[in-house]
Amino acid sequence: MTCEVGVMKKEFSERFNDEVEGYRRALLYHARTAEWETFKMKAGSLFDYVEVVEVSEVERRFFKLFTSILVALVGVVIAVMNIDVAVHPDLQRVRYTIILLGMAASCFEVYFFLGFRRYRAAKAAHYHQRRDAFIRNIEQDFRLAAAERDAA
Repeated sequence: MTCEVGVMKKEFSERFNDEVEGYRRALLYHARTAEWETFKMKAGSLFDYVEVVEVSEVERRFFKLFTSILVALVGVVIAVMNIDVAVHPDLQRVRYTIILLGMAASCFEVYFFLGFRRYRAAKAAHYHQRRDAFIRNIEQDFRLAAAERDAA
């Protein structure tokens, strides 16, 4: 199964690189022909594409970690529920410790989830500013490259 996941990641990486390379070639073409409005549209599409890929990867990693912590918490709850203090009175102290650790992990899990939601909300709130800055920066870079090419 790990081999399949590795192959899938490699295929996804290659597909992503091919897509970005296609955008780069289109941007170069529009910069050479001085079609700056089309260039801006393509640069915006590139930003949107990279943004979608980045968000999906961040969410995948977040939920993978979130799920593993949640599974560990469920395991703690099951372990605590199965401790019979009447049979093993010495485990009463361990049971309280496990309950406290479970509560701490639950608090961390909630904090982790709320932090992720705040991160996503902040990123979404500044989407247009980041997109416009990306387009301006990449246009400036390509205009400079086109000017250097014309000067040479």
